[in-house]
Amino acid sequence: MAFTSGVVALVPNDFGKLEDTHISEEAGEDNLECYIDIKEEKTTLSGDVLYQEGLVAAKRVLTEKEVSIEDRTVDIVKNRKSDWDWARIWVVPDKFIVVSRASGTFPFDKLSEAMDLQVRQAKFNLTEIVQDHPGHWMGGFEDREERVRSGTLYGDKIERDIDMGDAFISADKNQIGPIIGFGGREIQARVTVDGCVQIVSPGDYKREKYLSFIEEVLITYTY
Repeated sequence: MAFTSGVVALVPNDFGKLEDTHISEEAGEDNLECYIDIKEEKTTLSGDVLYQEGLVAAKRVLTEKEVSIEDRTVDIVKNRKSDWDWARIWVVPDKFIVVSRASGTFPFDKLSEAMDLQVRQAKFNLTEIVQDHPGHWMGGFEDREERVRSGTLYGDKIERDIDMGDAFISADKNQIGPIIGFGGREIQARVTVDGCVQIVSPGDYKREKYLSFIEEVLITYTY
């Protein structure tokens, strides 16, 4: 089962909608292109855009070493190949963007260039989420000064565990598993410090509700 998930990106307020975009850049001998293609817009009955769904794809050129054999002579040669980075995107106008995957600065750098605004990968204040929504099914911690320096806990209300509960609460956290009531359902989520939000249960959670969950519950914990 594929869980509904994504990485949250923050944009300055009132950025509006995202338009189809083609960017072409010269990098030495290479022409690096980027395309943003908005596939669908979900609107209200009054015509307001709830969210946009699309794809961003950026060309990259790699230099790889390969074996070349000619007349029984073996050489190592450099070969240049082109490939594409890509990600699905969901844009909530004037609020935030969610991307399906992130690698380094991609796709935030390309979205920034297309929108002429700074689009940056969000970070979550996990400590505040734990305080406001107790009863976690999992959590990861790191950089403790005790014998157990890092780890990932699973269970039921892990912060109440006699042995490791206090350690989880006081340590730097890299991921948490809040269970939050939203829209008449109990949402079991996984939230990471670097902006990833995954809905573990219910497994059939729709993208529109996922975006609403971020907007109404989690976005206030970003920085």
